[in-house]
Amino acid sequence: IEFSNYCRNNCQYCGIRNDNKQLSRYRMTVDEIVSVADYAVNKLKFKALVLQAGEDLWYTTERLVEIITKIKEKCGVLLSMSIGERDSDCYKKMYEAGARGILLRFETSNKKIYNNIHSGPKTDFQKRMQLIKEANKIGYLVATGSLIGLPEQKEDDLLNDILLTTSLNAEMYSFGPLIPHPETPMASSPRVDINTMLKVIAVSRLINPEAKILVTTALETLDKKNGKRLGLLAGANSLMINVTPERYKGLYTIYPSKAGADKTVNESIKETLQTL
Repeated sequence: IEFSNYCRNNCQYCGIRNDNKQLSRYRMTVDEIVSVADYAVNKLKFKALVLQAGEDLWYTTERLVEIITKIKEKCGVLLSMSIGERDSDCYKKMYEAGARGILLRFETSNKKIYNNIHSGPKTDFQKRMQLIKEANKIGYLVATGSLIGLPEQKEDDLLNDILLTTSLNAEMYSFGPLIPHPETPMASSPRVDINTMLKVIAVSRLINPEAKILVTTALETLDKKNGKRLGLLAGANSLMINVTPERYKGLYTIYPSKAGADKTVNESIKETLQTL
């Protein structure tokens, strides 16, 4: 559930960056988020949900706790949060309220590349790493990984990304291709070749035979007809289905032309089951 496309950051690759003035912004209310979760779990029978947004500080720790508490009252569900960098107190309180997973990528194991794709004082490689480790200590199931196809990224960097994911005790590996967004400084960067993505998945599977490895929506976007199938055949074993309300779905544009944005939830479920 992509519940807000506001973000305080200005990451060089991301379509919901703060400086993108071409984007129509939205925030779902607490009740809207709870209602969508209730529908997904109690009507569509999902057992796990990820609540995802830009780094939107309108959702204070108290609001996030309220959302989690209300969802857990209505739904028996494994709830994960993907809300970027917050302080450890926020993550502790969300855990106490009932959240059990986080999705937080380190984005790249190469500090120089990390600094190149971020701007402003709010982003720091060591701070990001420390937060992922702290979340693990709190008790969260951690999903993390990197962006593939960043400028100056070499094969050694990709291997280091996989090894770093393993060393962080990741519950789930999440590797996504760089898909350049036209309203960002990296608009002219080349789109990553899908075979590079499949190789990263395959090597991850060889390094950790027990891992949960995600077919990201971005990977599906590289090849909308076969991406999901190719990712699974390469070694991935986990999928996401977007249950964001249709009036918002097209506005959560971290990258353009996102796979599934033109489908209803029921169509996506049917297509996924046919693929499996």
